[in-house]
Amino acid sequence: MADNNQYQQRMEPWPGLEALGKTTQLPDLGIDLYYFESGDPEDTALILLHGLGDEADTWRHVITPLAEKFHILAVDLPGFGRSSHPKRAYTPDLMMKAVLELMDELGIEQAILVGSSLGGILSQGLAVTQPERVCGLVLVDGALLQPEAMGDRGLRLMQVPLLGEWLYTRLRKDPDAAFDSLRIVYHDLDGLPEADREFLYTRVNKRVWSDEQRRAYFSTLRHLTPWVKRVQEILPNRLADLDIPTLVVRGEHDQLFPAKNANAIQEAQHDVVVATLEAVNHLPQQEDTQAFLSVVQDWLSRKF
Repeated sequence: MADNNQYQQRMEPWPGLEALGKTTQLPDLGIDLYYFESGDPEDTALILLHGLGDEADTWRHVITPLAEKFHILAVDLPGFGRSSHPKRAYTPDLMMKAVLELMDELGIEQAILVGSSLGGILSQGLAVTQPERVCGLVLVDGALLQPEAMGDRGLRLMQVPLLGEWLYTRLRKDPDAAFDSLRIVYHDLDGLPEADREFLYTRVNKRVWSDEQRRAYFSTLRHLTPWVKRVQEILPNRLADLDIPTLVVRGEHDQLFPAKNANAIQEAQHDVVVATLEAVNHLPQQEDTQAFLSVVQDWLSRKF
């Protein structure tokens, strides 16, 4: 077995982001939340939320460009990355409360929420339940409205108690297999720049070796699925009343966020733009940063 001591150390930020890293205590929730902060605090806040089993570094290539005109906060959600990992239920309500409490702690009344996958689900959930706190939405391959459920077999297996934990933990035996597990969310993982591949290789193996993040991963997944199913019936009517400009960004090859779901948001809600990026999968902000920024910055310039 390979020497895996290096994977049992603290997650280091993407090179260049170290100076942007901060931790703040959320007293009501009793959680220390880690985030990257950049840009002028007087500018409109742009809060970036990552997906399940990911961290704020998923936004590593877009934080600095977006900070030219916005106050950027890229968050490690509770239980993930460098935020604290308490032994508790990781419910959607906990995640959304953490975002709101961070805004309160920093004196932010309203923000544009930019969510990737799980982050998109939470962002749309916040827009529906706390519309006065959200002035814009960018949903990146993820949304609460899901007329077509995610069809990935591996994700379904992960929801099965004990089996999911076994599948997750056995990746510790083979760092290469852990890296290969990322292929479902990248169209061309091997085509990424070498620095990104090396970073992701180390990062995914650190996730695999973290018992705390494993616990948070399964708790989040198993609380998220029934919540998403439960709200589907009432959600279209709630979205019809929502007056929040929304951009939906979807990777052409993404099977986790079908085109049907993106189109359903446009049909249900006012002021929605859908942009499909070619030759990318579930994480367009990483696979084609320039195309992603072009779409997002153009939309932001017109709306804000």
